[in-house]
Amino acid sequence: MKYVVAGSTGLIGKNLINIISKENEVIALTRRNFNFPDNVSEKIVDFDKEYDLPKANHLFICLGFPVELLDLVIMRNSTKTLFHKVDYEYVCNLAIKAKNSGIENISVVSAVGASKYSINYYLKTKGLMEEQLKKLNFHTLNIFQPSHLLGEREKPIGHDVKLFEDITNATGSLLFGPLAKFKNVQANEISNLMFEKSKDLNKGINYFNRMDI
Repeated sequence: MKYVVAGSTGLIGKNLINIISKENEVIALTRRNFNFPDNVSEKIVDFDKEYDLPKANHLFICLGFPVELLDLVIMRNSTKTLFHKVDYEYVCNLAIKAKNSGIENISVVSAVGASKYSINYYLKTKGLMEEQLKKLNFHTLNIFQPSHLLGEREKPIGHDVKLFEDITNATGSLLFGPLAKFKNVQANEISNLMFEKSKDLNKGINYFNRMDI
């Protein structure tokens, strides 16, 4: 099988590449050189310029602008432009290019609570992105809506994020039933879920969250 991974240096993307590259052909889309496993092909891409995608069995879109904790609640105007460019424009452009290159199965990382009707800018943007991808009529569109991701990031997290994680990890047991999908989740668990669901090729639009792990 041949896979393309966009957002290949991020928390989910790196884990995903390590998982699928063991037995599959992988092309990592990246904006800079990175120390990927030896059997992974690297394709340097400037998402602001013209580029094309190779034909593959599946495209994973794991792009995401690194917003600060406060921006998840009330996003600053200075952040909105960059966030919208990465999480909406780049993602939608990738999906269109995938369709044009003959890729009919894609997976995308969104967020728990994403909705085009949300009054929260972060969740509304993610929801609008999902709606745009649905219009492209892929054979398989897997939409993953994780909660806060845990894992070793390339850059150390701030004290505010560390405090947030400590509190939410401790109080996560209070979330049960439908609310359990809002618990923090390990990034490698989402990566594993994405790879496993990519094998199913269930026709249509499929939603997944931490409850599916």
